[in-house]
Amino acid sequence: MNQGDVIALFKQEAATLGRIEASQSDIILKLAQLIADVNRKLSPADLKRLLYIGAVMYQEASSQFEARKDMDSLMKISVDTPGS
Repeated sequence: MNQGDVIALFKQEAATLGRIEASQSDIILKLAQLIADVNRKLSPADLKRLLYIGAVMYQEASSQFEARKDMDSLMKISVDTPGS
């Protein structure tokens, strides 16, 4: 199996998902649990690659959360400021 095969499997699985109820945080937690479950079976290099994937996902989710928080603050200031 190569990357193309795996991407094809991702696409195939994505086509069956329908509406996704899980949040990005839920998916990160599922990945964290998977890594915890298989940690002893992974080579150090494979563990490092999975941790990198999780870190990128975590960083993106954190960035989106902070952006939403900032936007909420700006919207509140806009609503609370007379004449805006």
